[in-house]
Amino acid sequence: MNRRDLLIGAALTPLAHWIAPGPAAVAQGTSNAAQLLRRTRPLDAAWPSAASWNRLNEQTEGRLVKVESPLAACRDNPSGPACRDVFKELKNPYYIGDDAALTQTTGYLDAWTSEPSVYAIAARNTADVVAAVNFARDNNLRLVIRGGGHSYLGTSSAPDSLMIWTRAMNDITLHDGFVPQGSEDPPQPAVTVGAGAIWMHVYNEVTTKSGRYVQGGGCGTVGVAGLVQGGGFGSYSKTYGTAAASLLEAEIVTADGLVRIANARNHADLFWALRGGGGGTFGVVTRVTLRTHQLPDVFGFANMTIQAASGASFRKLVGAFIDLYAARLHNPHWGEIVNIKPSHVLEIQLSFQGLAKPQADELWQPFIGFVSEARDEFTLVHPPSIRTGPAARRWDAAYIRERAPQAILSDDRPGAPAENVFWAANLSEAGHFIHGFESLWLPASLLRDDERPRLVEALLAAARHSTVELHFQKGLAGGSQSAIAATKETATNPAVIDAFALAIIASEGPPAYPGLSGHEPDLADARKHAAAIANAFGELRKVAPDGGAYLAESSFFESNWQQAYWGENYPRLLRVKQTYDPQGLFFVRHGVGSDDWSDDGFTRLLTPQRGR
Repeated sequence: MNRRDLLIGAALTPLAHWIAPGPAAVAQGTSNAAQLLRRTRPLDAAWPSAASWNRLNEQTEGRLVKVESPLAACRDNPSGPACRDVFKELKNPYYIGDDAALTQTTGYLDAWTSEPSVYAIAARNTADVVAAVNFARDNNLRLVIRGGGHSYLGTSSAPDSLMIWTRAMNDITLHDGFVPQGSEDPPQPAVTVGAGAIWMHVYNEVTTKSGRYVQGGGCGTVGVAGLVQGGGFGSYSKTYGTAAASLLEAEIVTADGLVRIANARNHADLFWALRGGGGGTFGVVTRVTLRTHQLPDVFGFANMTIQAASGASFRKLVGAFIDLYAARLHNPHWGEIVNIKPSHVLEIQLSFQGLAKPQADELWQPFIGFVSEARDEFTLVHPPSIRTGPAARRWDAAYIRERAPQAILSDDRPGAPAENVFWAANLSEAGHFIHGFESLWLPASLLRDDERPRLVEALLAAARHSTVELHFQKGLAGGSQSAIAATKETATNPAVIDAFALAIIASEGPPAYPGLSGHEPDLADARKHAAAIANAFGELRKVAPDGGAYLAESSFFESNWQQAYWGENYPRLLRVKQTYDPQGLFFVRHGVGSDDWSDDGFTRLLTPQRGR
């Protein structure tokens, strides 16, 4: 045992406990591949007794929570004021994050519906997490880990489970000179963040208050630990790399109840896996320490919306933008999103750093001139706006309220902290119901002169069905040498290194729950959008058949998920999983090693599914 590892709680349960067949297997014979192991559910005789749950509550100083959903008010009176209040607050990500029964996504068409755990440990320290891990292992329980609660794929939700809820583990500590445990590297500026912290609060501490930059996510209410483990992209990833690449050290509780410190020197294989190998898979991360960077003087934004008069004009417009991007914007300075819409609309919402406003103006001048001069073909729905602001105010709620109040929304609950804000652009994601979701990395080879026409035609063909979002910060081609080098050392699919953008095609509706009277999803509308997404995605596949997908933003139905999410890194990740969690205590669907289990994570299979 590493001397820095701390064993808290009971030793591993004997292996026989894990491989004993359930009652159905006894009745049907072990030839039934779906019955090698079944985790315990509340109606099973082996479900822990009240006395056992009470002991867990005592171990964690009263932090065991019997999870009760606020949606109970809707089942009693779907049109009543209490239910209306719940659905109003489902558009407030802070309300969702503070309730153990809720998740930021309410469900996904024909895939999953958010359902609460039976119990949750509202962890406040690592010892609470250790107690919960040992209890789940010793009692053969389905375990769910939740920090921010953002998961399009439903990994932070499971019925009949015990949840480890890290929301209250949200301390943020700045370091002028951090040295990972056991390392001989020189001290460097860093920030240590508890597993339950969200990015808006971390940016406030690191940037607003301390004048540093940390590479995090664009959506401010996403959990820090989950983003890092999933890879993690923000507006400036082409300069600073992924969130995973910024990880210097992590504290993690593994399936054996050990608290381990993972960094480049200690448990280096586990450290590598935590940098993009997926959250909830290798253990419970309780804190992360991330590298911070010198803050530039300014951050900038370039926004405009252009309507083309016809399909032919739209082809010219999209072609002109792709030419501009390839020649002038495919570099470390630029990130964020351009939307190509079915209605012949090009919507540009880009961020930049490292450029003064006159420099940015000059870069855009040819494109803006092209659009302005062809008045019969193009209409500027929203005229070009290129602006800069002090980088230290990028996430300063008071500053934004004063100068751009329309850009943010606030936690509307009485007594909510003033820094509880989120971007208005993320409002649609709060409590949303997903119709369909696809992502695909687009290789930079498509920006070559001879390939650009094919790229433009694919984008136009896709946009006839559904909006295509080009997330330029989620592909590192054209990025800084340091960003690329650091990201190569992570477990993220290497396809991201050669991709100039991540294409996302998706659709969502308002908060909805199947079977909840008056609040069900519009299934006809959802299926129409899902079909359009599939058609659009098929067009992009023609030019990037092996592009891969971003784990955190991808299809629930991805069939070749091992290759899509991790590419050549998957075999190594599987070895790490087998080393630290050989019995599969930690399960997320389509996570490393999950093909040994049924989709719900309750039944271990004799014959692995291998990405069915």
